[in-house]
Order: sequence, then structure tokens, then C-alpha cells
Amino acid sequence: MNTYHNDRLTCWNCPSAILRGNVDFRACGQSMRRFTSMEGGDVVIECERRPELGHFEPTINFSECPQWKPTKYGRLLDNMRVLILGIDGYLGWTLALKLGALGFEVSGVDNFLRRRMVREKGSMSVVPIASMEERIKAAKKYLDIDINFRKIDVLNRDKLADFLKEVKPEVIVHYAEVPSAPYSMVDADHAIFVQKNNVLGTLGLLFLMRDIVPEATLIKLGTMGEYGAPLTGRPLFEGFFPADAVLLWNGREWSLGGEMTPRDPVSFYHVSKVQDTFNVYEACKYWWLRSYDVMQGVIYGVHTDELATDDKLRTRFDVDEWFGTVVNRFVAQAILGIPLTLYGEGEQIRGFIALEDAMECMVRLISSPPEPGQYTVVNQVSGLYKLKTIAKTVAEVGAEFGFDVKIQRIENPRVESEVHPLEVVAENLPERGFRPRVSLEREIRRMFDLLSRKHIVRRLEKVKDTIIPRTWWSGDKRDPKVLGVYSPDEVREEEGGFRGILHMPLDSVFVYRWEDEEK
Repeated sequence: MNTYHNDRLTCWNCPSAILRGNVDFRACGQSMRRFTSMEGGDVVIECERRPELGHFEPTINFSECPQWKPTKYGRLLDNMRVLILGIDGYLGWTLALKLGALGFEVSGVDNFLRRRMVREKGSMSVVPIASMEERIKAAKKYLDIDINFRKIDVLNRDKLADFLKEVKPEVIVHYAEVPSAPYSMVDADHAIFVQKNNVLGTLGLLFLMRDIVPEATLIKLGTMGEYGAPLTGRPLFEGFFPADAVLLWNGREWSLGGEMTPRDPVSFYHVSKVQDTFNVYEACKYWWLRSYDVMQGVIYGVHTDELATDDKLRTRFDVDEWFGTVVNRFVAQAILGIPLTLYGEGEQIRGFIALEDAMECMVRLISSPPEPGQYTVVNQVSGLYKLKTIAKTVAEVGAEFGFDVKIQRIENPRVESEVHPLEVVAENLPERGFRPRVSLEREIRRMFDLLSRKHIVRRLEKVKDTIIPRTWWSGDKRDPKVLGVYSPDEVREEEGGFRGILHMPLDSVFVYRWEDEEK
């Protein structure tokens, strides 16, 4: 008999539970249950899915409930209703197909802002994507997935409220934010727009959840960039200091256990994410909302089983300097014969995760709803790499495909520490059964295989002028100077220096084992 990571969760976690009775709830960002009585009445619930149970205490385990079905991702709530905000995007569309294939009832909203912003840059998705109407038809044809879509701007609370009332989601995945540091640094108009869209859109959503779907889980996309890279080497804990953390100062000692860790955002976009963090945290505290705040590393890649089913199901793939993340952009440069652009020495260390692994993380979070009032931060990474290591790996894999790839150092248009330690704690996802499955080299090979196809190379040629960074944090308007060009074998990891340290325990007993397709 298999053991699942969420077997021990109870009705208290389930979005189908409608709270009745009296609850004395004490939350300080973290959920604590306090069951009390008022005039002899205990805390009880009703189950939206099993009304025949009447009123009962919320003590049934997921392993005992027929609504929670065993899968390789843990137990999943049968026909769970999920609403994806930003469903047309790189991550939103990929997750919609993943969840639909698993039997979720998938709804989504988008206002196609990403398409417009990329066009503003003079670029496009180099992997062709169709209109949303055509994408939905393809999902039905090739995967037998029904997607309930509505064109809505998340800032339009009236329309979003109507859709929430219609769908009654049990989970809301929030991807509907501008996801670009360079875009937020172009000028005042871009910075103000990013913060308005991101901060006010999320704040409005929180009020709507309070009033319409307070039992739903919010899975909010944050970023590892919220933390910055502390030059002290202080570990990046998952949002809060651990219980045994202490502050020593002036001969005195204080506990830091449970306090939110400092943030050091690295762009006006990242500032918007930090503001989101505090707004979501407070909403959980005030209104018993429940949320995962996903501090996501850099996502790269093109593959999930669903995306690979047919070309009409592919998700978008951007390579321009505003929206092309570093691995994706490097592969495009390699194919185009543009030396890979390292900022400065390329010693910056970042957290990364392949698209396929990132989607599994989301499914596992969905399968493990927090308790009412619980705000949990998840550091979503599978590896830490220096950017020059990423460049060297892309160059070496590119050589396997016949590309002669060079690497160039250029002036750094950003304001950041180029040489720094990075130590990341990522325990919450392994506790929910996640194990990274996709290596950096494996996903880069998949990317070369797709992006080197003739019709995509033609599209890459059309947007090659948008790849080189021209957005300076200082406000300058110029191309960066080239500091040197190298072959891959000249890029070496120096003795000493900093190495990324990732704390990700992989020995949890609550793991559903399945056969790896590579074995």
C-alpha cells in the first residue's frame, strides 16, 4: 500500500469544508487551530461534496475520504475546480493542460497583456501560438480537456467577481502579473504600470476571495528575487526565520523564530512582488484566507508531456531582453550565432527549475491545501547555478547539435552584486513529495531540439535584434560594451569563490514512487 504525502491532512484543509459552529482563531501569519465551545456548540463543518454527512467535526483524513483520489502526485480532490489567472501565458497555459489532463475542472482568465507587451518590444513568441479560441479547441481535440475561459483584466473587479461566483474555484493560481524586471525599469510609465497591475490587481483579488470564495487556496507566484542575494551569506529561509533563530545585539538576545525574513528586491518589478507578499500575508491573518506564496527560481524549458502532444498545444516562448529568461535567451542566441551575453563576470548565482518540474510543484501544492489562515512560503528551485555555468552548459549542449557557440562578457546593465554567496532552504516542496526529475542538460537538449526546427529558426531571425539587453537600471539608453569573447572551454570555475548551497531534503517517507521513464 502506498503512502502519500497528504494522507494525514483533514477536512480542516479541504476547500469543500464549510465552517460552522465557533472557532477561536489565533493567527500571526501562521495557522493555529483553537477549537472552543460557545453555549455547548463545538466547531463543526458541512461538506459541500458530501452533504449526507450533515454536521461533523473536521477530523476525516484525506486517506479516509473517497473524494481524495490517489495519484502519483499525492491524493487529488476529484474534479477539483481550479481558476488560473493569466492562463494565456508561458506558465498559465502549461499548467492548464497539466491540470486538465489530471481531471481538474479548469477555468481561466487573461487580457492578453503579455502578447501586447512583447509586441511593444518588437518581438513575438518564437514558438507559434494561436488565439485562445483555437488553443481551447486544440486542448479538446488532442487531450479531451474542456477549458472555461473568459477575457478579463484582473483590475476589473466587477467582471472578475462575476466569474468567481460562476466558477466557485477551490484553488486560484495567480499568474496574472507583469513578470519582467527589465520592463519595470524602462521608464516611469512602465514602472508605475507594473506596480499598479501587480499590486492593485492582487489586493483586489484578496478582497474578492474574502467575500466570494474564502475557502479557496490562493497559490500566488512570487520570485526568489524578492530576497536578493545577501552579501553576508545569510540563508534564504522559506519566508520566515526558523524557530531557533536568534538576534544578538549589544549583549542581549532575542528570538527571531516565526518572523518574516528581510527582503531586498532587485527591480521595481520585484518591489511589486514584495508588496504582494505583505498584502497576502495580512489577508490570511485578517480573513482566514489560505495561501502559498511561491518564491520561484528562474523557469526554463519547453517540455511537459501535454505540451509535446501536438504543436498546436505548445506554450509561448520569449527570447527578447524584457521577457526572455536567461536560459531560454541563451539557447536562442546559440542558434542564431550570437555570443551568449554574460553580465560582468557572470559570477551571479541564481536558482533555477525546469518547466516540467515547476508544473509538478504546482500540482503538489494544489493537492495540499493549507489550513484556514495559513500563509506558507515555498522556495521553488531545483538547482543553483552561476550564470557562467549556465552559459557553458548551453554552449556544450549546442555543440552536440552542431552549433559553434561563443560566450561574451558585457557591461552589466543592472545594479546588482556580481560576486556573492547564495544559500537557499527549500524544504516545503520535498515535504509534499516533490523530487526534481529534469536535469539542466536534459531540458536544454529539449530546447535545442525544438528551437532549431526550421520554422522556429525563421521566427528567431525576425526578432534577433530584441535579444541584446538595452534596458539599463541607470536609465541610460545605449548598447552595453563587450568586455571579451570566449570559447566554452575558457570559462572555468575558479578555485575558491562562492558556490550555491541548496538545502533540499529528499528522504521524506511520504513519497509515491513511480518508475522514471529514463530507466
